[in-house]
Amino acid sequence: MQPQVHARSRAVAALHAAIAAAAVAAGGTSAAAAEAAASELPPEKNLCAAPASPVALGSAQWNGWGQDLDNTRYQPEPAIRAADVPKLSLKWAFGYQGSTVSGQPTIVDGRVFVASAIGRVYSLDSQTGCTYWSYDAQAGVRSAISIGELGVSKKAPGPKHSSHKRTLTHLDVQKAPSAVLFGDDRGAVYALDAKKGTLLWKSQVDSHPTARIEAAPAVYQNRVYVAVASSEPGLSADAAYPCCTFRGSLAALDIVSGHVLWKTYTVSGEPRPDGTGKAGVQEFAPSGVPIQAAPSIDTTRGLVYVTTGNSYTGIDLPLADAVVAFDLADGQLRWAKQPSRLPAGASEIDSSPILRTLASGKQVILAGQRSGLIYSLDPDHGGDILWQSNAAGGNAGGVEWGAAADHHSLYVALSGLAAVPENPSGSLTALDIKTGAKRWETAAPTPKCTWGEQSCSHAEAQAVTVIPGAAFSGSMDGHLRAYSTIDGKILWDTETAKDFATVNGVKASGGSLDQGGATIVNGVVYVNSGYGQRTAHPGNVLLAFSVDGK
Repeated sequence: MQPQVHARSRAVAALHAAIAAAAVAAGGTSAAAAEAAASELPPEKNLCAAPASPVALGSAQWNGWGQDLDNTRYQPEPAIRAADVPKLSLKWAFGYQGSTVSGQPTIVDGRVFVASAIGRVYSLDSQTGCTYWSYDAQAGVRSAISIGELGVSKKAPGPKHSSHKRTLTHLDVQKAPSAVLFGDDRGAVYALDAKKGTLLWKSQVDSHPTARIEAAPAVYQNRVYVAVASSEPGLSADAAYPCCTFRGSLAALDIVSGHVLWKTYTVSGEPRPDGTGKAGVQEFAPSGVPIQAAPSIDTTRGLVYVTTGNSYTGIDLPLADAVVAFDLADGQLRWAKQPSRLPAGASEIDSSPILRTLASGKQVILAGQRSGLIYSLDPDHGGDILWQSNAAGGNAGGVEWGAAADHHSLYVALSGLAAVPENPSGSLTALDIKTGAKRWETAAPTPKCTWGEQSCSHAEAQAVTVIPGAAFSGSMDGHLRAYSTIDGKILWDTETAKDFATVNGVKASGGSLDQGGATIVNGVVYVNSGYGQRTAHPGNVLLAFSVDGK
């Protein structure tokens, strides 16, 4: 059997080489372009006068994608009242060198941790925007950043599945009590010293040529849970491309060493030849089912929840377009629920599942599809659907980067960017988390875009953020707005698609608001403006707003 294994490995390697070549022929990968661009950037100049101190986790923070392990995107103690939200004005702006924005700001212990699209990672002072350090990853970075405290591993596994730069010693742990954790566009995960920005380890979670980490890692009990997605659908639009061989997965890494403890694929079998396409090119199946959103951790049941995308080759796969529960300890599949099967990608769930506790004490999982259908699932009964609500009503469009939930409502932003034909309108809707009943719905205003009428969309694709009394939602026209959680009335509206004077002297302007939403800590609202992955109106600015700009 050994010669057959070697032959199969050579065949897979040859296929991956062909895929990589196809990516280059299609115009080059974003990872390669990012690596070249980041290497040419000059060092940052606006260095903080005081040296950085060690980074410690605390209560006043926004860590990772959803602020908490449940991914609620709810900040219960924002240090700003809803009554003061209309007084928000610019405190400072920071310009990204040579790159558009990506991810969203993470705020921990007085530091802002954020990355640009070409892979420069920053640690900034949260009050002034001065730079403590920057680090250039070897590929582009889309994920939000998570901060984890380094502890001693209970188990030191072998190097199976993992390729890492180095292993931390106990001395390293003492010197680096916290790590900056993120993934890149080549399927690698990094851990940096949170104080100094130096590399602690780098682990290659997936070696497929199109693998990338889009979601922020989730950190729990000395483990880092990483979701793997892919850029392969973009390549498959070319009839000459051998579609498709990527398989989505979820992996658990040891936070101290970066070793992969377990990795579970969302497609059970490896892709095999499956006929030829119209251009006579060999096709493969099964494939796909990426995980594009941050995992949610259920500490009570010992589970990690993810949402999944579609099958890449038209084969109906059991974990596609689903909410899936894996065992935290070993990655075993516990249950999966496909809420509905809709055509043309409408069933995909691109945003994180939200775990919420009702007044009765019962917990529910909330998830939204691209179709605009919202579901409440029962974690105690294999994801059985408790209620279903159509937030989109009769309008084309649905949920993209995610909703937010306080103790009473789920706040759902709707975008029609993925609809056919495209729907340029948007809205924000509040649903009762117990029943799914609609509390209110507010259509997005339709101001003139600063760049003119062409591609002036008012879709609300950006992830929502909520504090007591106010929900924040960004629009593709560049406006960030705050809505009353009581009745949906707009409390505050600011234009971000314009030029800004920056604290680091970089020429910067905002653009469309997409992907990562606002993050709020200690009375300051942080937001990236100009996500450039799918818009003709990118930007390169990080904005910080506070009451009266103080």
